[in-house]
Amino acid sequence: MKFITKLDYIKYRKEHPEVMVLAEEGVEYKIPTEEEKKYGYEKIEQVDKKHDKMLKVIFSQKKEVAQFLNQFLKLEEKIQEENLLQCPTEFITRQYKEKQVDILYRLKDKEIYFLIEHQSTVDNEMIERIGKYVIEIMRRAKNMNLLYPVVVPIVIYTGFQSWRAKTKFSQKQYFSKAYSKYQNTSLWYNLITVQDYTFEALLQKGTLFSSFMIMEKCKTKEELIIYMNKIIEKFQKEEEKEALTEIINNIIVPQIEEEVANKMLKKIKKKEEMPMSPLTKMLFDLELKGEERGEKRGEKRGKKEGRKLGMAEGIMKTVQQTAEKMLKKNMNLKDIEEITGLTQEEIKKLQECI
Repeated sequence: MKFITKLDYIKYRKEHPEVMVLAEEGVEYKIPTEEEKKYGYEKIEQVDKKHDKMLKVIFSQKKEVAQFLNQFLKLEEKIQEENLLQCPTEFITRQYKEKQVDILYRLKDKEIYFLIEHQSTVDNEMIERIGKYVIEIMRRAKNMNLLYPVVVPIVIYTGFQSWRAKTKFSQKQYFSKAYSKYQNTSLWYNLITVQDYTFEALLQKGTLFSSFMIMEKCKTKEELIIYMNKIIEKFQKEEEKEALTEIINNIIVPQIEEEVANKMLKKIKKKEEMPMSPLTKMLFDLELKGEERGEKRGEKRGKKEGRKLGMAEGIMKTVQQTAEKMLKKNMNLKDIEEITGLTQEEIKKLQECI
């Protein structure tokens, strides 16, 4: 019978988290995880890297980070996107090269940092990792008054298994009642797990991050297709649609048929080309009917193309005039945007000319 030492076991578990090693004749017992069932063992590492990348793409937008912090941390003092500064990950990796923080932001006017880590599998040593990161951030960001900054650690867990790792350092520390006042209670991290939220709650939040969480929560291909189409309907802004396109290409395509994914991409593109409100669509349909009648009367192709251009200009002019009337009545910009299909930037330009 062959036994392994604790150090051997710890080292092996780090290198092979999917394998459970028992101390009997070196036998290895593989226990498939929920992630393996969803993606297949061979693809897990590749999928994890893509999901990490997509989260970084989403959180490269300050608006998304501000919404995320306000919604999920329920802060008393709301964070504005213009007050956020993104820090390079190299900020804390010079000493710990084998580990790299996912996302790091700080507030412009305050010594407060937000450290965000994404996990798709349970890491029982997460509190130790967080501790290293926090200490390194504090050491490097210490200001001229020798005051250390506040670091808010956040772990986003998107796996299917329950998160059983300890979230507080004191929970992993030896306890003695006589020495309890020396217990380290200040080091802990916020844990956000996908399983704590329903599909409806995440869909209602209406952010790219909540959409990412919905995708991670889906256990079947059918669920993924249903909720992905609901997500596409919610987003109108250019940067949101670009991020959704990248998410589909990198995360959705490996899980569903290419034809279905292409339909989703076409749906996004169609919304880009024609972000029409009911009013705009009505005007467009009226012009198309006139065009069809002209074709039946044998109009030439050249005239048809010229007429189409004129129609597009006429539609836009009508929409702009409608928006101007709404502005004169002091209607809300969001309502004008919803009714006319114009962006807020376009509406503000019209407002300046009134």
